[in-house]
Amino acid sequence: MGDLAELLDRSLAPRGPGQLYDIVRELGLPPDSDVVDLGCGEGVDALRLATHFGFRVLGLDPLQRHLDRAREARRGEPEEIASRVSFERGRAEAMPLPRSSADLVWCRDVLVRVGDLDAAYAEMARVLRPGGRALVHQVFATPLLEPRERDWLFGALGVVRDSADPASTDAAIEAAGLQVDVVLELGSEWEERTEESSGAVSRALLHAARLRRAEEHFRGMLGDTAYDSALADCLWQVYPMLGKLSPRIILLTRPG
Repeated sequence: MGDLAELLDRSLAPRGPGQLYDIVRELGLPPDSDVVDLGCGEGVDALRLATHFGFRVLGLDPLQRHLDRAREARRGEPEEIASRVSFERGRAEAMPLPRSSADLVWCRDVLVRVGDLDAAYAEMARVLRPGGRALVHQVFATPLLEPRERDWLFGALGVVRDSADPASTDAAIEAAGLQVDVVLELGSEWEERTEESSGAVSRALLHAARLRRAEEHFRGMLGDTAYDSALADCLWQVYPMLGKLSPRIILLTRPG
């Protein structure tokens, strides 16, 4: 057992979220390409895409608080970067963009909360120019996530059950007429990288254990909704390590 423990202590050199930027680099898109960051949140990726590649980036998000924080972050950037990035309210199912106006749609860890995948992927196809690409990072449930556990977890985090189903995503992509170029099954790879670099996943597990052991105390302190959300967020970070959730990277092209 000692030899096995020593063997398993050796890193398998997992890749992390920077893998997405490596893929963008391999696409070879020129500076000033028009990029949509779909579900931009607080603007971190939009600003990085402009900084690293010289893209013109439009960040779309349905939540005003996210847009406010993204615009505040943009104000802290040099003018040459800030001038390339804008943020607007928008939804995956109805992007406020004309047809054939984008070279790349970047969509990271967003679509699990979108209720109509068919509309979302159809919108990607609509706004992309012929030959344009979509880079999607999406988390899926696996058969190891039991139905009762899945229903509670998804309910606490606002995840749409069908949108975390690989078959639903495959069908939506096909219906949109998008070409699938690459599908990468990440499994626990990013979480392994995070754990090896910062210990954040084991910290999330420790937090989940404390929330469970002192449930009455924390429910009284936080309230039921906030308690469930906090516990679910911890488990969302841990479950890829257990094979209950499995993220994918999907690279798509609009034919033409």
